[in-house]
Amino acid sequence: MADSDLGSRTVGALADLLDALRADTDAGRTTVRIDDSRIGLHCDTVAAESLSEGVHSILTLNTLDQRNAAAVKWLDKNRRTFVMNDTLDPWDPEVAPEREVVEAYGIRSEMVAPVIRHGDVVAWVSVHYTRGPRVWTDAEIARIEAACEGVREILEGVDETLATGG
Repeated sequence: MADSDLGSRTVGALADLLDALRADTDAGRTTVRIDDSRIGLHCDTVAAESLSEGVHSILTLNTLDQRNAAAVKWLDKNRRTFVMNDTLDPWDPEVAPEREVVEAYGIRSEMVAPVIRHGDVVAWVSVHYTRGPRVWTDAEIARIEAACEGVREILEGVDETLATGG
């Protein structure tokens, strides 16, 4: 059974992390997806997001099987940050975002980075740029990777809370 109070507290901590990441990368949207049934989170639904003014939410868009999305398959295989500077002109058609994702999310450029725990990709953080293609800097790539470390630490806090019954 999921601990909804703990899930709510976790989402609050994630939202703060995503706000900072969005500001640091000048993104339109940042999101995190997490697979953790103990707190009622599944990767097909966005756990938390941060939005720039005028960018629409994708919190309720859960029609895509995320584990089978091109970027997530790439993450699972490569275990490092996926960078797509132009979603309409991908560097490799095999990893191009699905057309429905590009259209529904309104993304033109994205980064997606894995959160790895116990050898598994248990979550991922996404940075969406909606105003056109762009080249992500090394500093921005480092920033999303630092955000993934923050998510991992938040999930470790969940483990500790559940282990102590708190």
